[in-house]
Amino acid sequence: MDEYTKDFIARMREAIGDESVNSFAKRCEIPEATMRGYFNGKIPSADKLLVIADAAQISIEWLVSGRVPKVKDATQAAFGGSTSNIPDHFTLVPRLDIQASAGNGSVVYTEEPIDLLAFQESWLRDRNINPRFARVLTAKGDSMEPTIRDGDVLLVDTSITSVHDNAIYIVVYNGHTLVKRINMIRNGSLTIISDNDRHPPEDVPLSEVPDLHIAGRVMWFGRSI
Repeated sequence: MDEYTKDFIARMREAIGDESVNSFAKRCEIPEATMRGYFNGKIPSADKLLVIADAAQISIEWLVSGRVPKVKDATQAAFGGSTSNIPDHFTLVPRLDIQASAGNGSVVYTEEPIDLLAFQESWLRDRNINPRFARVLTAKGDSMEPTIRDGDVLLVDTSITSVHDNAIYIVVYNGHTLVKRINMIRNGSLTIISDNDRHPPEDVPLSEVPDLHIAGRVMWFGRSI
């Protein structure tokens, strides 16, 4: 077992403290056998790392590397923490101070990162996410329920800036950032669709399509327990 794996196991043990592995696994909704595997040297996938860090109320960067404070300090994690010792197979993805509205729209105030989240690069690539252009946002509102709920974490590939299929995209329109399903019509016009039936679809005529900026495609989402 290499030194990184030994250190990771030690951080896992420190993260759960006096709580039993069985209890912690239940809180994370991860099978106990899988959780015990993490304590025996198996490194969790990126989505499981997010769940574990959230349940233990610790910084995911600390869990992965031990090189930033254990308790998350967003400013320090984004700008002050050392990233030189992050393992090569991990990518630090910026978490932006933007709420992508699944409703009537949230105004974009800044695109400065407030945090950095560690993802295994292979995990990103397996999901066709370009690691260099990956960004994390937070959903706000109910118009994309039941698919995406208020407060869900969105992993977005910002290298995708045009509509290719009936997928979920981040859309910037008139200073508002939206998370919506978008369907392209044969004549080049678009239909903005909310998965919640209480929100009717909205047609975007061809003449207005240039005013609709596709900021990325939602490739994965997760939520707190």
